[in-house]
This record gives sequence, structure tokens and C-alpha cells, in this order.
Amino acid sequence: MSDSPLQPLPVDVEELCVALEAEASDLRWYLDLSSGDVILVTHEYEPAEHGGLTVDEIEGQPARFRRIPSGDPQATVDDMKAFAQQLGDAQLKESLELALSAPRPDRRFRAVLGWLPEQQQLWHDFRQARCKRRAKAWLEAQGIAPVERAA
Repeated sequence: MSDSPLQPLPVDVEELCVALEAEASDLRWYLDLSSGDVILVTHEYEPAEHGGLTVDEIEGQPARFRRIPSGDPQATVDDMKAFAQQLGDAQLKESLELALSAPRPDRRFRAVLGWLPEQQQLWHDFRQARCKRRAKAWLEAQGIAPVERAA
């Protein structure tokens, strides 16, 4: 990135997190650099729901619509490992580490937390905070400083 100042843009960072975590290859997410809107383009995309913008217009204007990269499944596992590492409960930490070393670690990790609603909430908050950091880093790499959206 250059040394030019970041451009402020009202972006819903939580919505951007959803886009950055989406692993499905048939989902295409874009950031509208003029409005800050996060747009999902699927085979069911309706231009009327987006001010009449067609898919061709979105995909044909890379200066206005920046493609948001697909999610990295390893980022989820890395978040799970980091969460387990910071736990003070040695037994829970060991159970989560064992789950993460097994096949389908994400599923097993969630199964361990399935009986612990307080820990599930801590995990959700932990993951959301890490995702927001990744989203803000991606925006910065695009030359954007996210600002709060008007209500």
C-alpha cells in the first residue's frame, strides 16, 4: 500500500466479516467503494434490491466495486486454536485441543462447546473480535478507513 492517507468510508464491518468468512465458491461479495455497501451476488441476485445495479455493472466496474476475497477455512481453525490457548480452564483447554487434532476439527470444537453456553458466547465474542481485526486490515490494504454508518 502507498503512503497516501486512507479514505474514510461508512462500512458495516460486521457485514464485511460475514463476507470475508464465506467459504462457498458460488457466493461473490463486493464492496461498493462509493457507498460502503457490502453486496452479495448469487444466481438469485435482484437488481431492484440494489438500486437497479446489474451484475454486469458491478463486475464491470472494478474501480467502484471491489471483490471481497472468499473465506479461508484455516483462519477458522487458527481462531479456534488461539481461543483454546488463552483459556484458563485446563480441562476445557485440553478437550478443545484434542478436538482440534481430530478429523473435522471445527465440528468437534463446536461439539465440545455445545454443552457450555457461557463458553460458546466467549468463543463467539473472541471470533468476532478477530474477524473484525481481519476486516479492518483488509480495508486498510484497500486504502479505506472504515467509519460508523449513519443509523
